[in-house]
Amino acid sequence: MRKTKIIVTIGPATKSTSHFRIMKDKGVDFLRINMSHSSIEDFSRAYIHAREVGIDYIIDTEGPQIRTACARSDYIDLEYGDAIKICSYSNSESIDASSESYKGSKSSIYLNPGPVLNHLVPSNIIYINSEGPVIQVSDTSTVSSGYVHGKVIIPGRLHDKKAVYIDGIPKLKYMPILSNKDLEAVKYGLKEKIAYIALSYVRSGADIDTAREITKNSMHIISKIESRSALQNIHEITEKSDFLLIDRGDMSKEIPAEKIPFVQRYILNLARQKKTDVFIATNLLESMIHSKKPTKAEIQDITTTVLDGAYGLTLSAETAVGENPIRCINTMNRVITHVESIKKESENFIAESIPYNSDLPSDYLIDHFVRSTIEPHGGQLVSIRDMDTDNVDFKSMPSIVVDDDLARDIFQISMGTFSPITGFMNEDELHSVLSSMKLSSGSTWPLPITLDVDQTEVDSIEAGGECCLVNKDKEPLATLKVSQIYKNQTRIICEAIYGTDDPNHPGVKSILKQAQFLIAGNLTSVHRTPSIMTAYDYSPRQLRKFFYEQGWGKIAGFHTRNVPHKGHEYLLTHTIEEELCDGILVHPVVGSKKKGDFNSEYILKSYDYLIYHCFPKDRFILSTFNTYSRYAGPREALFTALCRKNYGCTHFIVGRDHTGFSNHNNSKASQQLLCDIEDLGIEIITFNEVLYSQQQKRYFQSNNSNKNHDSKSDKRISGTDFRKHLSDGDLPPDWMVRNEISVLIRDAISKGKPVFVE
Repeated sequence: MRKTKIIVTIGPATKSTSHFRIMKDKGVDFLRINMSHSSIEDFSRAYIHAREVGIDYIIDTEGPQIRTACARSDYIDLEYGDAIKICSYSNSESIDASSESYKGSKSSIYLNPGPVLNHLVPSNIIYINSEGPVIQVSDTSTVSSGYVHGKVIIPGRLHDKKAVYIDGIPKLKYMPILSNKDLEAVKYGLKEKIAYIALSYVRSGADIDTAREITKNSMHIISKIESRSALQNIHEITEKSDFLLIDRGDMSKEIPAEKIPFVQRYILNLARQKKTDVFIATNLLESMIHSKKPTKAEIQDITTTVLDGAYGLTLSAETAVGENPIRCINTMNRVITHVESIKKESENFIAESIPYNSDLPSDYLIDHFVRSTIEPHGGQLVSIRDMDTDNVDFKSMPSIVVDDDLARDIFQISMGTFSPITGFMNEDELHSVLSSMKLSSGSTWPLPITLDVDQTEVDSIEAGGECCLVNKDKEPLATLKVSQIYKNQTRIICEAIYGTDDPNHPGVKSILKQAQFLIAGNLTSVHRTPSIMTAYDYSPRQLRKFFYEQGWGKIAGFHTRNVPHKGHEYLLTHTIEEELCDGILVHPVVGSKKKGDFNSEYILKSYDYLIYHCFPKDRFILSTFNTYSRYAGPREALFTALCRKNYGCTHFIVGRDHTGFSNHNNSKASQQLLCDIEDLGIEIITFNEVLYSQQQKRYFQSNNSNKNHDSKSDKRISGTDFRKHLSDGDLPPDWMVRNEISVLIRDAISKGKPVFVE
């Protein structure tokens, strides 16, 4: 008789009385019905059948999860670039369930529970199921009307009642561990003395405490490990649970698939030490949903899982909706029995061949996509904890008012964009960066990250204390542990960064305007406010996950501060076609700029048009680089490359005079500096000036060693000329700028829109 237990999930494929009798005969140990897909009537009916045949029954809860709610049995294909209304399910209750609007369409989808919409902000990314569409939240101003706006950034097929993961918001802390439907099931279970409850989406030990109280401590608690929150709190969850169940399907929405075998073995090892038994669920016999035989990989998976010490295995969709539910049970029985017989006969061999020392790197259970493409600069992607705005007494702290650009620095530090930097530089760190472009840790870093304050603010704070950084409206942005206060030597900084202290240089001008003191210290908490955020403002962790979901391995970052002309298009298409990159992060800088630069709104509108209407689908992602231009030439080129490395890019596009000002630097200086940095990590893709041959009607790069670019038929593509055409009310030629983009910009100017920075 096998020792390893089998849980079978009941569904349309196994709902008859004869199925229950057969499962009892096959030795099935537990039955469960998924409350996310079932009514209370389904639940009680399945329990009665289980009780009649004498199989233990598990209440498998909905828990604090989000699902699609389309109320249709078929599917909707959402295409790349589709504009979508994301609607509140609670608002749909007054709608006729047979109507197309309730069912969902290519222009609207529903999420359940409805209140989740109140927690969305622009730039959240919504992942639907493991293979469904991915939607970017673009505008939440209509949330009071029961919907927000989004755009499809990865196409896919939308089904009803599919699990949803939203990247960019905390893991639904506001949702109770048991839904209203779960509470009904528990009430029924207490009356019928059901002995087991599986808690879906457990986040911490506190959830288990709550469940024990609600179940009157009369049910064995099976905690389902299927989220990042559960992994972060795995020790306390293991200690407080009677059993664990690793749900590899839902877990795969939040961590890379290749990590799951190591996470599974780690949890099995931990649970063995704490004497907590573990079930494994999902994908064990996935192919048999339609096929009559398993794959060899599935047999290997079951074998390894049993050898690693799993207490039980779970059949999910295979028996709930599959075409061969009894064959699946037979297959599971056969493989488990075989493995256990070999294990019994060859105990010493098995013990030696399966390593149980499953220690993992310290961040393995927390930062799941950090190393999915390229290691962050300095080895760790910094993450500053969210501020507890309800329980921190900000009024008792000294405060420092920061402008929008400093707020951008705060948020970029907190998200890991400036990794390995965790706060504002002290005097030694600053001078090391100025003199050698090195942090005290030895990592390359080219630009100061500093916080300037005036005498009044200095008088209110002291080294060793904590202060609150606030915006001009006195809203808290972050807390800072002050380590040092020192003199701001602005001219020394300007000479080191720019080689001049001439205030006509925009970068110099900005530094000379700073206050007379600098404060050093690490950020201790952060509160991201929407005032300077945009719908495209993705964090490094969000983009690393997006690259993973797209299957991109070779990713180029593209830095720009201009509306795209045909030269930019050449760089992007050449990078895909000739450099063989899987995808490109189009990453315009959107902070403050000098007078005459393009307003960020129109840069984004232009690139959005290119990506969704002109470029190959699924090869580009538009995101904002929410910082400000320093106009620091080679140093800023290095800075922007390191930031893109932290965002997950493996390559970085560097053109001529990258991030410079006028002719202040040699046009090749940025490329030369980047090629000399030993710990750069990210590979550089260099481009010369892009020209257009009227004679050959093609674009090409200039070669400074020949004179082709002096040909009368060869045209330079100049951003200055582009702006002049627009200022004169003319459309530039189509070889210079795509006509649709020229019209977009010209029409905005004619309507008095602020196309250029004043």
